[in-house]
Amino acid sequence: MKKDSLISKFLSFSIGSWISILIAVVTTPITTRLLSPEEFGKFSMFELYTNITMAFIICGIDQAFVRFFYEEKEEDRKNLLFSCLKIPFVLNIASILILALFGKQISNYLFGEYSIRIIILLIVHTTFLILNRFATMLIRMQQKGKTYSALLIAQKVSNLIFILLSAGFFNRDFRTLAYAAFFSNLVVTLVGVVVELNYWNIFTLNKKDYKRSQKEILEYGIPLLFTFVITWLFQSADKIAIKHPNDLNEVGIYGSAFKIISILNIIQSSFTTFWVPVAFERYEKDPNDTKFFEKMNLLITVTMMLGGILLILFRDLIILLLGKEYRSAIFLIPFLSFMPIMYTISETTVMGINFLKNPRSHIYIAAVSCIANIIGNIILVPIYGAKGAAISTGISYIIFFAMRTFISLKHFKVNYHIKE
Repeated sequence: MKKDSLISKFLSFSIGSWISILIAVVTTPITTRLLSPEEFGKFSMFELYTNITMAFIICGIDQAFVRFFYEEKEEDRKNLLFSCLKIPFVLNIASILILALFGKQISNYLFGEYSIRIIILLIVHTTFLILNRFATMLIRMQQKGKTYSALLIAQKVSNLIFILLSAGFFNRDFRTLAYAAFFSNLVVTLVGVVVELNYWNIFTLNKKDYKRSQKEILEYGIPLLFTFVITWLFQSADKIAIKHPNDLNEVGIYGSAFKIISILNIIQSSFTTFWVPVAFERYEKDPNDTKFFEKMNLLITVTMMLGGILLILFRDLIILLLGKEYRSAIFLIPFLSFMPIMYTISETTVMGINFLKNPRSHIYIAAVSCIANIIGNIILVPIYGAKGAAISTGISYIIFFAMRTFISLKHFKVNYHIKE
């Protein structure tokens, strides 16, 4: 792959992320001024529920789709898509039944109140998130960067529009953000399906046997279910730890700090979106080309470190956007910065595990990182509150990076200059 072509692909994927930063500059101060920290905390719990539910429903099948995409002939990739969709939709029915039976208890725990409308919203939102996951991933794997960026921008713009519209109907509570999240996701999902309608037309499926069996898809994906569950505990331990001894106000402040960190997360997501299909395509063509992965690791390491330094240096200016109720979030930013930095760099060093189809290693990595984060939260949150959770999160992501890197190196030898 030519250097110019690689840069062009990265720019096509990342342009949507950079425009999203500009939109976030407008959206973040609006949301923090429309909602109190307590209501912002409730929305954080709304996101928490959808994230854990999606982990169980998808159960690693999306990663199987990524892993096998380039191994399938182009005409058979539609079969791969629908084979990967079957299990998530069956599991979604199970999640709907759980909400139907225990909706009151779940709603009271998450939001401190019961609302049948929110229960229905959780069901519909999660269903469309499944379609959204595969619709956007299909575009990513075809390396259609401009289309992906356009969808990302459409999601952010529609989210802002729906926030402003919802604020007039829901008395400026957490439902404002919840409904905006649903409708913006709905817009992007429908557009994504229409753009790739030839893939989504079930009536033109290739009926003959194709290379990848559903059994093989499940064997690759199911171990990742355990990884996702552990990873959810890993990534959610801080919010849960803060919520129990404190109140939703503290959770809201912690969530607002994540809004600032999302500036680095945008670099993370744009790189990962571009990197995964490119890395798999390069490995399929030439498994011995380690120089390519070495150079990419060096580039993203320098980029993320500079981004983290700039974010910390200008945190006082950025925090002005949030409003005075959220000013204490300023002390959390240096520690939380390790999360996107370590994760993004590790995306370049972890590929050996994925190339050699060894998903069980992800379970061990997530488990150790999760245990470290839980122990850190147990020790630090009672003493330092949200700041303690941020410190614990930062340390656990350093452990996460180290384990991903060293286990991957056993399978795929690349000089990452770690000892230099």
